[in-house]
Amino acid sequence: MGSEDLFHKRKARAGAALQRQVRERARNKRYLIVCEGTKTEPHYFRDLLDDRGVRPQMVRIAPNDVVSPDRVVAHAVALYTEDAAAGDAYDTVYCVFDRDRHTTFVAAVQRTKDLSAEGKPFVAITSTPCFEIWLLLHFGYSDQPFHPAGKKSVGDQVVSALKAKPGFTKYGKGQKGIYGQLKSKLSDALTHAELLRKHGAATGSINPATDVDVLVKAILALAAT
Repeated sequence: MGSEDLFHKRKARAGAALQRQVRERARNKRYLIVCEGTKTEPHYFRDLLDDRGVRPQMVRIAPNDVVSPDRVVAHAVALYTEDAAAGDAYDTVYCVFDRDRHTTFVAAVQRTKDLSAEGKPFVAITSTPCFEIWLLLHFGYSDQPFHPAGKKSVGDQVVSALKAKPGFTKYGKGQKGIYGQLKSKLSDALTHAELLRKHGAATGSINPATDVDVLVKAILALAAT
């Protein structure tokens, strides 16, 4: 066998070994998801992880007892710091919270950006007005803004719109099984969320808006490794 053949075989083996390392690193990624609240979002993401067969050790979902964007980020920082000190830092930390009527929303988003600029893998997954915008996008695209009216808050208005959809007349915060009800429409929701993001970029509109699709895509990518 000539030296050129040996060179090409060694190069091929090295390339194959590198691909195995990349696949193994992807399989060993660890995500932290810190949610605002303890029910609606955690239930949804746990069901998604279970349905897609993502190993529990790859993603930790941490509910937050205090419903406030700044507390969500603070809790995420504490958990990330704890694991980093143990020598096994999370690859990405997702902070999931709503704009709704929270006075700390803007500061919380900026905090995640500052952490990212420091080299810490923090990402804000926000929805305006609330998480239910993501659920509504499973039924169709709409960029119609929501506003409070009478005794109904802006979040209440979104929930009312969701309750008008088939199978959701009795929807309530913290309800289980939402992912299962909607999973057949997941690809539609991903498409509609991207369209909504493009609409916001083109018009400057922030109502409605959601980044939940970004996190869902990250989970789907994990499931594919």
